[in-house]
Amino acid sequence: MRFVIQPLALLSLVFSIASYAETNFLLRGTWALKENTQSFQDFGQNHQRFEGDGLRLSQAVISTNQRLFDDWTLSGALNAYSDGEERLNVSQLYIKYRPLGASSIKPEVKVGAFYPAISAENTDIAWLSPHFLTNSAINSWIGEELRTGGVELSFRQNGRQVRSNWSWKVLASLFKGNDSTGTLLSWRGFALHDRQSLYNDRVNFLPIPGVIDEDKLDAPAWTEPFREIDNRFGYYFGTHVAYKRSAEIRYYYYDNNADANAVDPDRIYAWHTRFHSLTLRYLPRPELTLFSQLLYGDTLMGENIVDNDFASAYVAAALNLNAVGLKDLTAAARIDWYRVSDNDNTTYDPNGSRGYAFTFSVKYDVTSHFFITTEWQLNSGHQENLRFFQPNEKYTEHLFQVALTAKL
Repeated sequence: MRFVIQPLALLSLVFSIASYAETNFLLRGTWALKENTQSFQDFGQNHQRFEGDGLRLSQAVISTNQRLFDDWTLSGALNAYSDGEERLNVSQLYIKYRPLGASSIKPEVKVGAFYPAISAENTDIAWLSPHFLTNSAINSWIGEELRTGGVELSFRQNGRQVRSNWSWKVLASLFKGNDSTGTLLSWRGFALHDRQSLYNDRVNFLPIPGVIDEDKLDAPAWTEPFREIDNRFGYYFGTHVAYKRSAEIRYYYYDNNADANAVDPDRIYAWHTRFHSLTLRYLPRPELTLFSQLLYGDTLMGENIVDNDFASAYVAAALNLNAVGLKDLTAAARIDWYRVSDNDNTTYDPNGSRGYAFTFSVKYDVTSHFFITTEWQLNSGHQENLRFFQPNEKYTEHLFQVALTAKL
């Protein structure tokens, strides 16, 4: 099942009831310098987003929250890129019901297409990061292969309402789509970039012989992340606990409940994918933010044709340099680790990979609406299926970026 949305419909909605809307516009041009290796988006070996050096339109976003009635809000994000297969469409579109009431425990219902609130780094508009141009390995993958197309019910309590230092939230969701989640982790491995998959999007990867050959798996070298294949519901549940405004922990369990033996006419396989996610965020001082995330899970396709465990973690820090006399500057650093473990005996389709990445970023606030960000990243590791395309399984990727962002 394809989720077909006309981008102009959202655009017209943005401007039609502007008096009730909170709307943000973001435009980002990025100059990137990298090795001269082909990106996975062009069926290449590189785990980074862009193809070669040069200037790109990396982000163009309209993000809006429309108050329809006192208790109802319509939210959406329309994205445009200069790369990828689908270059203009929505990444999120949902209705939120948050009724007013005297009780300290507040319910909320979300219906539509949206992200589970797993990330501690993607806290800016339209699920962007305020600190980095490139997402962590975990959230690069979530931005590629995960989106809730369904309903989420939550209950929350703000500690200030009950004179407590502690606030909490519990939630659960049922959704469809995401049946192919796990494809990219298994056949490409973790990547690091900031491109979110759009609805009706297609993500390419290296054409591995054991995957595309007709006498092997006979699958295409691409996936559609939000395709419905088996007509089964997936689910997740989670909890948030926060202490004042200085610390928060989030736990999620996700299961797409896919039928691992299902395959559609395009030879897109369903993958039964499950994971645990633990997120931490801590502000020891107003100018310093520390955040981290741990992901552990597994994915299965067919009768043990592909059986992989996967894990990733990062630790990051962002420091407002005003505290040391450097006005309008913010520095951020992150260390990533990731791994995919191949547990099956399908010798023509090796899936194991592992690696680490270091990312350093500095943002300068030119004005309250214009920002210049520079970022350097090293991503290095091993990927077993690279042996079909090069003499060994190793890769080392350097990326330097300079971005100008306008945010209105």
